[in-house]
Amino acid sequence: MRTPSTVAELAYSIAVSLGGHWRSCPAFHGAQELDHAAVLTHLDGRQLHLSERFDDPGHLHIRGQFPATDYEFRKGERDSIRVAMDREPATIAALLAADDLIPAHRQVHERVIEHNRVQVEARRSVEAAARDLSARLPGARTRLDGTSAFVYMNLEPGEVRIGLNGDSVSLALTDVPQIIADAVVFAVSRFLPSIQTPENDLGERVDGFPL
Repeated sequence: MRTPSTVAELAYSIAVSLGGHWRSCPAFHGAQELDHAAVLTHLDGRQLHLSERFDDPGHLHIRGQFPATDYEFRKGERDSIRVAMDREPATIAALLAADDLIPAHRQVHERVIEHNRVQVEARRSVEAAARDLSARLPGARTRLDGTSAFVYMNLEPGEVRIGLNGDSVSLALTDVPQIIADAVVFAVSRFLPSIQTPENDLGERVDGFPL
């Protein structure tokens, strides 16, 4: 069999053999299209990356691609397969469609998508809670960091810092007058009813003030 001149040519033939749900797409490094790599994209968004490595000419390395995520992959969830490029595209497609790659990648891809969905919902919830709390505290500033958020009040001298992380809230008070400390604790407990503080509902004590 004639070896395809590029991985892209082979990827197209594999996509045809896999059926109408898959299509071949070029792979890029920056704006440059690569001859030694290609991508197979499924209609549902799944992708397989194909490449001929410089240290293993004549062989195709195929692995599943995933969207950007902080999902903690377990052993075996990012495995790849290696196949000679002179094999028939239909044979390679059958290998992918068997238990070797596509079915396993589909399962892990679903877990990653669900993980990302939960993370997005958590981030939106924390952002909304932080902005609402910040709007109720004069002079407060909000900083967002993924699924965490921080609300600051610089009282000169004194500082209030409220941290929101998932379903927990922390409160740090530095050189803050008693009346302001009481007001901040009340605001946190009053306007964040859906967020549980550490140590059950009682929370931790920071600078002598219960949360």
